[in-house]
Amino acid sequence: MAFRLARDARLVRFPSADGVSLEGRLTGAGRDRGVVLCHPHPLYGGSMLTPVILTVEAAFRDAGFTTLAFNFRGVGGSEGTHGEGRAEVADVAGALAHLRAALEGEPRLVAVAGYSFGSHVGGRAAAADPGVGFYLGVAPVFARYDYGFLAGLHGRIALIAGARDELADPGRLEELAASLPERPWLRVLQTDHFFADALNDLTAACAAAIAWAAPRRGR
Repeated sequence: MAFRLARDARLVRFPSADGVSLEGRLTGAGRDRGVVLCHPHPLYGGSMLTPVILTVEAAFRDAGFTTLAFNFRGVGGSEGTHGEGRAEVADVAGALAHLRAALEGEPRLVAVAGYSFGSHVGGRAAAADPGVGFYLGVAPVFARYDYGFLAGLHGRIALIAGARDELADPGRLEELAASLPERPWLRVLQTDHFFADALNDLTAACAAAIAWAAPRRGR
């Protein structure tokens, strides 16, 4: 699957909540809803150019969102060093602040989407920010992280996993869904943790999740 960045995509810099300079890719600035995209584990090659992140970014962009993908500290042109998932929560908080500044007036919806490691770090930041109205977690890593914090998230929740994902057992996905105050939107795709053979299916799943959580005006 070939990827083409949006014509209006531009490289931006912004500080994390604790002052680390980060680089990001912003598209569609000035719209009334936006999303921060959080990439997979930095120590395993994750970055804002990971194919799954590019796929999720395109789905949000097609749905009329301003998008901000960024590199966690220590990745690419972002300063700092890997913070084992703890310091990176401040990176997401900084990205949310930058996104809000790029949106149109008082935003109608602010969202966070994350893949793998990014689903955990992004979810923790989203749960700590009462202004986040939608969280999309792709391939949550149940084998390594506890996602119980999602019970405190103020917005809608959507989760996408692979049926053959050794790090995100679909059974654990259902257990998490049952534990949350409100039933999340769920989709299990016939793929593994990396979605290499299912990026088109991922695009369709993301579009359906976004339409469920954030329907366009007039629908």
